[in-house]
Amino acid sequence: MAKVYSTDLGQMIRLSCMGPQDPKDVARDMARDLSGLEVELAALKGDATHWLTDPEYATLLHRLEAAPQRQRRRWRRRVRIDEERAR
Repeated sequence: MAKVYSTDLGQMIRLSCMGPQDPKDVARDMARDLSGLEVELAALKGDATHWLTDPEYATLLHRLEAAPQRQRRRWRRRVRIDEERAR
C-alpha cells in the first residue's frame, strides 16, 4: 500500500511501501514526484524574488549592513567613557 504525503503547496507525493517494483515504474514515479517538487521550488523562488526586490527589503538590508558599524561606535564610546571615569 502506498503512503501519500502532501507538500506545502498541496502537491501529493506517493511513497510505495510494497515489495519490489519494476525499475521503469519506480523511475516514472520519481520523475513525477520530482517535477512536482520543481513546481514547488519555482513558486518558492518567485516568493523569495518578490520579497528581495521589494523596496522595504532595501531599507532593511541597509539597516542590517549598518548595524555592525553602529555597534562598533557604541563599544568605542563605552571604552572612552570607562577610560574617562578611571582617570
